Formats: sequence, C-alpha cells, structure tokens
Amino acid sequence: MEDQQNQPKGNVAQETKLKFYHWLVKVKKYLSENWNQFRTASKREQKETLEAIGILQLLLLGKPISEMQKKFLKAQSVDLIKILFLIAFKLIPSPLPITVLAVWLGKKIKINVLPTSQSDFSSKE
Repeated sequence: MEDQQNQPKGNVAQETKLKFYHWLVKVKKYLSENWNQFRTASKREQKETLEAIGILQLLLLGKPISEMQKKFLKAQSVDLIKILFLIAFKLIPSPLPITVLAVWLGKKIKINVLPTSQSDFSSKE
C-alpha cells in the first residue's frame, strides 16, 4: 500500500522535472535566437546611462540644461530603477528564474519592467 502512495509522488516529481526541462529548452532557444538583440540593448543602455551621468554632472555644477535633457534624465532614471529592481531579484536565492517571472508578471499587469530606449530624447542640443 505504501508503494502505491509513493508512486504518484514520484510521477509528479518526474512530470515537474520534465516540464522544467522543456521550459529550459525553450529559454535556451529564445536566448540563442535573440542574443544579438540583448547585446544591442545592453550597449544602448550603457550609452544612455553615460549620457544621463553627464547631464547629472552638469546639474551638480549648476550649469543650465535643456528641457529635453531633463526629460531624458528622468526617463533614464526610471530605466535605472527598473534595472536595479531586476538585479535585486537576482540576489534572492531561489531555484526559480526570478527575472523571467518578474518580466512575465509585469506583462500580465501591463507594466514594463525592462529598460526602454531613450531615443526620443537627445541631450545634445
């Protein structure tokens, strides 16, 4: 009788492992197909963050900045907060891919948790 009770638990565990395995296959495929896009976005964020730092330095020195620079700085600050939010989740020890779950949950509630491009703004006027 104990063998019958243990059998379903083993099957559930095995099914969970298989589901997780197939999910990892999908993640691996997605990353391999979109790696260049991730690299491009990372380079863009680096450039935009450096530009925002330059604007912040001007503010700290008391130099005037344009309205477009102010808007750019605010928008990039939001992106930096999003990045810090995602990094903070990475620091939580968990076997689950927290960042992927945060992005998925954000999409469900219509909140973009990923950084966006600030290409609409230009600090060079």
